[in-house]
Amino acid sequence: MRISRFTSMVQRSKAILTIAVCTLAPLNALGQTITGETAEGKVTITDSTVVAEGEGKPTKWVPSWEEEEPPLMFFQGFTLSFDILGAGMRAMSSSGSLEAALRLNLKNTYFPIAELGVANCDKTDDNTSIRYNTSAPYFRIGFDYNILKNKRQDNRLFAGLRYGISSFNYDVHGPAQIDPIWGGEHDFKLNGVTCTSQWLEICFGCQVKVWSSFHMGWSIRHKRELKSSNDGSSHPYYIPGYGTTTTGSCWGGTYNLIFDLNWGKKKKSSPILENSNSENK
Repeated sequence: MRISRFTSMVQRSKAILTIAVCTLAPLNALGQTITGETAEGKVTITDSTVVAEGEGKPTKWVPSWEEEEPPLMFFQGFTLSFDILGAGMRAMSSSGSLEAALRLNLKNTYFPIAELGVANCDKTDDNTSIRYNTSAPYFRIGFDYNILKNKRQDNRLFAGLRYGISSFNYDVHGPAQIDPIWGGEHDFKLNGVTCTSQWLEICFGCQVKVWSSFHMGWSIRHKRELKSSNDGSSHPYYIPGYGTTTTGSCWGGTYNLIFDLNWGKKKKSSPILENSNSENK
């Protein structure tokens, strides 16, 4: 009689110990393996999953909100931007531009872009007193590539290429020149010289989210003139959208106010958070 009572007490103690282990294991031993015994046999707990002896290794449970994100939609939206750096230079210096751009968003990776603007230059050389004047529109087309690894975030880092073209007229006025052969002074004036210029740009820049759909960003550009066609009387000192032509290439930049209309990106949320929100409502 005493032996049977003692055996029953031992079995009850083992059962209570096993229940305690099963209760505390998810909190204190996540990712570990704990083994206990009951009157019915041996029990193993792995990653908070109870597996009876002989049933094999359990499959690790992964929360649904940590699963792999679905592929991004091809067309993610577009951005509209305005260059405030060119506008500031137009207001405070002898040359500047007003420029707007439309950029498409393909999978948050590829960004075809078109830039349209109007630029002016009214410059008088301090040494020669020659004045150059022009004002005309220009157009660029190209693409940007987002080089960041995480394509789903709102901030982007770009590398890109542009092709630009402008057809414009310019005036060149200077002090009277002395004819070395016939003598006498002659006015130096070229009015309405027609020219068409083409160039390439290599770009590097970024875009940062400020609030909601409002972003800001900048770009640095290295430009190289390809061809300028005119009547042969002179070469343009300044090309709208390109800049000065004193060397074969030049540098430029933009600082943009951007409105990012991105409706293609869908963020997944935790079902626990969704349930808590629904309960609060």
